[in-house]
Formats: sequence, C-alpha cells, structure tokens
Amino acid sequence: MFNVGFLWLALSICSEITGTSYIKKTNNFRNPAMSALVIGAYSLCYFALTKAMGYIPVGIAYSLWCGFGIIGVTIFSMILYKQKPDFPAMIAMGLIISGGVIMNVFSQM
Repeated sequence: MFNVGFLWLALSICSEITGTSYIKKTNNFRNPAMSALVIGAYSLCYFALTKAMGYIPVGIAYSLWCGFGIIGVTIFSMILYKQKPDFPAMIAMGLIISGGVIMNVFSQM
C-alpha cells in the first residue's frame, strides 16, 4: 500500500542533499544567494522530515534519510567539486545501501 510519508521523506532527502551540497558555495555565508538556498533547503528538509515521521517509524525514516543523504551528497560532490570517492568509500556506501534495504525489508519496526 502507498504511504504518503515516503513522498515527504523523498522531499526531505532531496532538500537535505541540496542544502549540504551547496554549503561550500555560500563562501562562509558571504554569498547571499547561495546562503538563502542553503537555509531554504534545510528549512524544507526538516519540515518534510517532520511530516514523514508522522507516517513512517522514526528509525526507518532516519536511516533512509541518512543513507540516501550520504550517497546523494557524494554524487553531487563528484559533479560540483570534482571529488572522487575511493574504494573504501564505495564499500562504505554499499554497506549503507544494504543496511537500508535490510532494515526496510526485514525489520518489523
């Protein structure tokens, strides 16, 4: 059955990835446009995360939020800042993904 909480969670994850990815571009909050983007993204992120947790158990929501956030920020940092994850980072992200899958498929939370 469809759970609207996952839409709120997706919005939260996307806005968290945006906010985190653009922090560096705020130039220590001296760039007003990027600063406004980051503050707006984080505000939307936590609003949407709060809504998501009204439908999804906290442990599930937070584990997915963290896991997808880490992977999303890594992908954006590759694009925006030309940062390349090394082999241990790739293994760690694989573990994060597998942990999220295991928690969602097998957990009774």
